[in-house]
Amino acid sequence: MRATRHALPCATALLAAVLAACSSAPLPAPPEGVNWVEDTGLSEMSGLVASARDPGVLWSINDSGSLPRLYRLDEQGRALGRVWVNAWWRDTESLAIWREGDTHWLLVGDVGDNRGVRDEVVVHALAEPARGDTRAQVAWSLRFRYPDGPRDAEGIAVDVANGDLLVLSKRDKPARLYRVPLSARDAEEAVVAEYLGSPAIGAIKGDATGLDLDDSGRQLMVLSYGGLYLWLRTPGEPWASVLARPPQVLPMPSLRKAEALALSATPDRVLVGAERLPTPLWSSRYAPGDAAAGKP
Repeated sequence: MRATRHALPCATALLAAVLAACSSAPLPAPPEGVNWVEDTGLSEMSGLVASARDPGVLWSINDSGSLPRLYRLDEQGRALGRVWVNAWWRDTESLAIWREGDTHWLLVGDVGDNRGVRDEVVVHALAEPARGDTRAQVAWSLRFRYPDGPRDAEGIAVDVANGDLLVLSKRDKPARLYRVPLSARDAEEAVVAEYLGSPAIGAIKGDATGLDLDDSGRQLMVLSYGGLYLWLRTPGEPWASVLARPPQVLPMPSLRKAEALALSATPDRVLVGAERLPTPLWSSRYAPGDAAAGKP
């Protein structure tokens, strides 16, 4: 018994030393086009957007159960600070960004529903924090529900031209695209989303985990566990018609648990992050091609 008592402190000290050595060990070389995210607090990267106000700046969030905290970083993964938000988050999965008047808005999508039990979900809007800000306030929230029952979703975007929030379901085969008018932000009750359409069965491989739309409303990008897809839209074209066409399949490296997608402020540049440590951030230029034919 005495030997065991003496051994315990030694074993504890040895374990601490081993853990310290592991934490200081150099990271493996990342795949081509990938940078490791510097802030290890961003260990479950699920949402990602690129700032239009501050080109080169990205915003990100962790997955469900995380603290109400935004992470600011650059396109090389370098840490630029954290921002605490006065909100309670249940299952944050995505971010969106847009400009309305003189305000650049960030939209936090608390839209995850792994078990399909949430009667309603919510997005929270806050003015994009300035450089150096460490705290932010939610300006308004928009609660909504789906017309066809609960849906798990990990992708949101803003269709600026129409003033709509777009939401892409994750687990449906095929994925389902919905719209919620941002003008409904003052509604006292949860508003009902409108189903817009779906791609053909098999057009997206794996669950859909990310969504973004460029400011022109022309390029719709979708990330899934199986790939990266681009649809081109003509002005005023219904989303159902857009999604009915085969997408352009864009090359990207294999990234386990890729769940974060952002179109850069630099035209025709995309960024993808994954929900793991070390956290990879991949970026690449792409050439919008004949999306109507599904070819690069």
